[in-house]
Amino acid sequence: MGGLSKKAYQLEKIRGLHELPGLTLDGGNLLFKQQRLSPGLLQQAKITAAGIIDSYNSMKYDAVAVGKNDLAAGLSFLQNQSARSEFPWLSVNLVRKSDQGPLFSAALIRRMGNISVGVIGLTAHDGSIQFGENEDAELLPWQEVLPDIVTDLTEKCDLLILLSNNVSNENEKIAEALPDIHMIIQSSPRSGNIAPKLTNKSLIVQTGKQGKYLGWMLINWQKSKTWGHTGAAKELATKKRELDGISGRISRIERHERKQDLPANANYQKLLAARETLFSEIIFLENELHDLKESGLTFSTFENHFIPLEVNLPDQPDVKKIVETTKLSVNQAGRNQAEESAISSAMPELQLEKLPFTGWETCAPCHSAQTSFWRKTGHASAYQTLASEEQQFNLDCLPCHVTGEYKDIRISNNDTVLLSLPAQLQQVGCEVCHGPGRNHAATRDTNAIFRKPDISICTRCHTAERDENFKYDNDIELIACPASK
Repeated sequence: MGGLSKKAYQLEKIRGLHELPGLTLDGGNLLFKQQRLSPGLLQQAKITAAGIIDSYNSMKYDAVAVGKNDLAAGLSFLQNQSARSEFPWLSVNLVRKSDQGPLFSAALIRRMGNISVGVIGLTAHDGSIQFGENEDAELLPWQEVLPDIVTDLTEKCDLLILLSNNVSNENEKIAEALPDIHMIIQSSPRSGNIAPKLTNKSLIVQTGKQGKYLGWMLINWQKSKTWGHTGAAKELATKKRELDGISGRISRIERHERKQDLPANANYQKLLAARETLFSEIIFLENELHDLKESGLTFSTFENHFIPLEVNLPDQPDVKKIVETTKLSVNQAGRNQAEESAISSAMPELQLEKLPFTGWETCAPCHSAQTSFWRKTGHASAYQTLASEEQQFNLDCLPCHVTGEYKDIRISNNDTVLLSLPAQLQQVGCEVCHGPGRNHAATRDTNAIFRKPDISICTRCHTAERDENFKYDNDIELIACPASK
């Protein structure tokens, strides 16, 4: 949630600098990071989701599409949260199974200056959403519902926007089938920032997930209702010069090489491919300029920006307070879960001698130099870092700050077990990188332990969302233990 207060600051800044009518929109998959939640994570995840909605209310969002991940806590939870949201949740294809009536608003229309903007929400339909027997809900394919509402809104709106959490290929199919959609704001969990791409007559764009960036687009919408871009004539001249240069290089190679050797010349083949690309781009620009001249209209244009929500950015105070309060509530919920578990059961599975992981103190007598080095790293103090921020019971953070998992070996499939780990495992210890050490400690069998962790061990926690600066080849050297003497 940390990026929300940075996002709120940037939104206030943009709104202050540009006194223009604007819409603040989200393509969905907002509330939860995954589509399914384990029972142990559910309570804390719901608290976080409520805090996100409070933050979006404060930021005055205009609309959010319902994504698959937003249904992770169940349809009734999202409906309850929708009732307290100060913005509409949109989905044209999430309907009641009994009568095909809408469960959420399908679309909205906003008057922006002298134009009417229609916004439609579309929930990804890939067969992965399973509703419970008592849930009167069904997700329909876009082909069954989207054409009719697009036809209806086209008559009422000058600009039509689709909020879609489908993958890129599916959104491109929508753009090809429904050219009256002018923009598709995509929120596929699989993709990061995607620069605006014109497919048919629709502009498709996405801002990366997990709040690392804020996408901002300044649109100059014209009566032509057709996308173009500024500087087309200048760009055409530049590409023609590039074509002349590449053609000259191709000719020189052809003069000096034997014809039968050309297919094996990698540089020659690369130049041929570049020439073909330039041919296509030049034809596109020439057609665009020709159409513009013939129509007598002005094309609509845009400026797109991906604004990084860096840690050193200021926080918007109101949203910062919401985030801090939410995180403390999550941690308290985890603390309560740990206390309830301790009361209800002795939890024998957490007796250290019965676990596959034995703790760093078992390693220390034989590996004193390595242990001394490790104790100076951030891995050794990982749990304490959480405790200092009162997040040591936050199950979204905890798995990457303790010793509880190595590849497919886990202390338990019950996430709440991590709330009551022995002190010997409350750090990112030796066994997180080298594997469970109990057998190795008992037998001294070197095959029972792994010297160098492969990249998959590190990227379980050092993901692009959590640690965008992580580079395995460099970072593995920084935390490598000294060799035994």
